[in-house]
Formats: sequence, C-alpha cells, structure tokens
Amino acid sequence: MSADATDTDPQRRINDALWSREDLVSHYADRTLRPPEVMALIRRREALSGRVLELGCGAGRLTGYLVELAGAFHAIDVLPSMVEHCRRAYPAGTFAVGDLRDLSAHGDRSFDAIVASYAVLDVLGDAERRRVLGDLHRLLAEDGLLLMSTHNLAYAPRIREQLRVRTRRPVGVLRELVRLPRRIRNRRRLLPLQRVEPEYAILTDEGHDFSVLHYYIGRDTQERQLRESGFELLECLDLDGRPVAAGDDAASCPELHYLARRV
Repeated sequence: MSADATDTDPQRRINDALWSREDLVSHYADRTLRPPEVMALIRRREALSGRVLELGCGAGRLTGYLVELAGAFHAIDVLPSMVEHCRRAYPAGTFAVGDLRDLSAHGDRSFDAIVASYAVLDVLGDAERRRVLGDLHRLLAEDGLLLMSTHNLAYAPRIREQLRVRTRRPVGVLRELVRLPRRIRNRRRLLPLQRVEPEYAILTDEGHDFSVLHYYIGRDTQERQLRESGFELLECLDLDGRPVAAGDDAASCPELHYLARRV
C-alpha cells in the first residue's frame, strides 16, 4: 500500500504508529498461555511437529512452546526488537522482520501449520484481512492447519466496561486510576475513526490503553469468511476453552479462537 493510501486508511495509520515503537518488548515478554492455546498445543501436537509459521511472534509468548514442538519453526514480526529478542531466546527457530501483509517471501504449501494468535490479524481492515487469509491458504500444505484468534463482534457493546477499575487490590486500583485519563483521551480521539459494517466493525478497545483500532467479527461470519478463503472450520473456542457452536455468539467473551483446515 502506498503512502497516499495509508493516509486514507486511519486503521492502518493508527496501528502502524504503535507498531513502529521499539519499546514494546517488555510489554510482551510473557509466557502465559490462554486455555484454548494450551488445548491446541496438546490436541494438535502432530500437526505442530512439522513446518510451522507464526505470524506476529512478539516477544515469544507462544513461540517457546512452538519451537519445542516444530520440526522446522519460522516466525515473523514487524518490530526488529521483537525479532532480535526471539533470536536470542529461541535459537532453534528462524526469525525474520516481516509484515503479515506481505508473505511473498514464502513459497506455496511451505508449512503444515500457521499460528496467528493474540488476534494479530485484527490489525488489518476487511479487504486486507481477507487477502491475507487467501495468502495463508496458499502457504499451507494440503490439510494444513490454521490456528488464529480474533475479536468477537458480539462483545462490542461491553467495550465501555473496559474503562472501569476492575480490581480491588490497592496497588491495582492505583495503577488503573493513573492510566484512566490516558485511556479516556485515547478512546475519545479514536471514536470518530470507528466503523460499523453489517458483518464486521473496526473499533478501539483496551489494547494499549485504547490506542489501536481492531477488527471485530462474529463467530458465524468468521466461519463463512474462512470457508470463502478455502478453509474448513474444525472448532471455535472461547477464552476458557469451551466450544462455541454455530449460532452461539459468546457475547461475554471478547476474543474467540479458531482452528481451521485447508481444503
């Protein structure tokens, strides 16, 4: 996308401003997994023992576990500081600075599994996100697996609750009160840039104190979008690892995890 196009795409402009910062490593230097991620590592161990690509590895929250499973592990991240951190921490993997919007460096059917955790695809708008899903289909081997998470559109009415103080611990309360004015300012600044469409929305949420714009989509619409990109949905899980069936919007869950197979 050209610089002129970036100027007309507020989501990309806002999100790229955040991901150009080199001080984010400590923010993501965590090994804590969510229940659906743990379940995927256990249930899909065989698929993850082959050629694996991780998109947006960050500081290696999930990376360390994938490196131990994979026969050949590759990862990209847009921030050089993240990539250097992972190279030092996980020398068995192959890491490169790269933008998930351009995966042309990888050949067709190069991977047995692709992991796009932490709603990394949601930094993209609708057209780019659909194009990237097509690229992931191209990169996966026959019957290859895609593990991804995304923000849940049914949760959107509850985003305002993220501005509330949600802890009773004195230190936690003080920390949240200190951050609250910044969160309110950021939210007010980005609210005019939000978009709500019939099948998805571009919304600001608590990510980095309401300083980003994320893509939100419902469970059934995401299944249809995956099918249009050449994938069969195998399962959808909420953040507690519970199955989310077709027709269930899981409105209390801000993020859903999807496991799909290339067909």
